[in-house]
Amino acid sequence: MQVSDLLVQYQNNLAAGSEISTGTKGIEQLVEAVKQLQPGNIFEGTVNSIKGTQVILGLSSGQNITARLDVGLPLQKGQSVFFQVKSNDGTQIRIKPVSLGGNLGNPTLMQALDAANLAVNEKNLNMVNAMMKQQMPIDAKSLQDMSRQILQLQEADPATVVEMSKLEIPLTDVNVVQFENYKTDQREVLTQMQQLVDTLPQMFADERITLADSIQCNRQWIGFFVNDQERMPEQMTSASDVTSQSESAMQAQEVEIGAESAQQAHSQSLQILSEKAAVLTQELQPMDTYAQGTIGNTLPPQEFASLQKQLAAFPAFLQSHPQYFTENGQMRPAVDVNAFLSSLASYFSEHAGEVTREKFVSVVSDKGYKKLLSQMMTQQWTMEPKELNTPHSVKHLYQRMEQQLLQLEQMVDKFPKAGETVQKAAGMLSQNIEFMNQLNQVYAYVQVPIRLRGQNVNSELFVYRNAAGQKGEEDELSAFLHFQMDALGGVDISVRMLHRNVETDWYLDNDQTLTLLSENMHLLEERLADKGYICHMQLNHAAKPIDFVEDLLKRDEKTGGELHRYSFDVRA
Repeated sequence: MQVSDLLVQYQNNLAAGSEISTGTKGIEQLVEAVKQLQPGNIFEGTVNSIKGTQVILGLSSGQNITARLDVGLPLQKGQSVFFQVKSNDGTQIRIKPVSLGGNLGNPTLMQALDAANLAVNEKNLNMVNAMMKQQMPIDAKSLQDMSRQILQLQEADPATVVEMSKLEIPLTDVNVVQFENYKTDQREVLTQMQQLVDTLPQMFADERITLADSIQCNRQWIGFFVNDQERMPEQMTSASDVTSQSESAMQAQEVEIGAESAQQAHSQSLQILSEKAAVLTQELQPMDTYAQGTIGNTLPPQEFASLQKQLAAFPAFLQSHPQYFTENGQMRPAVDVNAFLSSLASYFSEHAGEVTREKFVSVVSDKGYKKLLSQMMTQQWTMEPKELNTPHSVKHLYQRMEQQLLQLEQMVDKFPKAGETVQKAAGMLSQNIEFMNQLNQVYAYVQVPIRLRGQNVNSELFVYRNAAGQKGEEDELSAFLHFQMDALGGVDISVRMLHRNVETDWYLDNDQTLTLLSENMHLLEERLADKGYICHMQLNHAAKPIDFVEDLLKRDEKTGGELHRYSFDVRA
């Protein structure tokens, strides 16, 4: 039979069943052949005649079969249709029209599968279709090898397996998931980082974990990011310092009474301090007036006030840390986030017997506390633009991330039920980093989470080398960068460089950004000229979203050569 993998697509109602009559004397031989068809097999028929619900299908052998179709199926005379066997009881075969995509015939499909001794079913036909689309060989060995890989990855789309094979990406279940994420724009490291930050406080507050363990997990996690710091001396003096062992019994009794009074006075002062701290009375400056990495630069006024209110439940912490709080319990906005979180976690751990679950959960669930945690993590898991000039800076960034994620997973393993969400979020981020490293060994691609003032930006870098002519100094180097920023919107930059000549195309989706860059582009050109580069900048008002897979596949076809292996070695 002649089979094609690319036929006219049908509407969803073509999935309705049809029946083939096998009782006509003229087709005894055909019946015997048709009886061999198994559920899932696909064959092709041409519509020779339509009368009501009866349709005569012509096969490539020259024989005809009569089928009964449900009303409303939009078949036309002369139309070629794929049918899939639904069931076969030996006397009656139920079939349904199927669509394999496309609108052009390909007579080599059946022959290719027959030569490879592979079943003619939808999965195999789609496999061959995908291989032909990627201009891959479809000889018997190639099809058998690809079929084995698809069988090993039962849940994977055959097209995904074919594309990964074409790109030489290792075929594993984890890589398939990550590859699909990259195809559907779910690859951003920053987004996955934020998901992890959002799930951590949920685990700390989970009642399936004891309060002592929750406090310890909180301190341990912060310890992964903040180096142990020298603790500042306590700002309190003990009443026992004014006693003497040589005092008389009368003096000792007086001291005991005085100590009790002092304790009452101390408790009252803590109560007053707690009441004052519960209300934000200080006037905060605009956030951008405070240094990066400080509480004032991290928390907007509403969240600043909310966190301070929660901390008011721990007046002893406020009183013993005057470097963080004023005498009225007002949180100092210029305080470093890392130092503050480290001290707070230590306080909870050292006073675990005095901390109630309700008060602890109120703090770690507060929006302000979550944002401080996020600031602490992103400060280590992002880079400032100037850091990109440091050799191996990207490699060291991902080394640090992997080490801390490993520590987190080991910590969460102790609480499998309560930490399930955290483990999943950490696992996805860790797998993304590992996939990026594997991808980077074949194609030069890396995400660089960049820390800018007031926002974090996920950037993507592709680096290509066009192999035109002999390799070496005459090769053209090309790269593609993608940024998504709050104020500027999407900014995509295509760069081509040959010797010292640089040409760039900027794709912008924001009118104001286009105006801003056009007015200031000369500054970039002048700086590059000072370094000896001759530049031509072209601004385009058009979004150019990255199609990750198509970009790599088409670029490889377009160059007619190899992609230069610039390995960032993001893992090791």
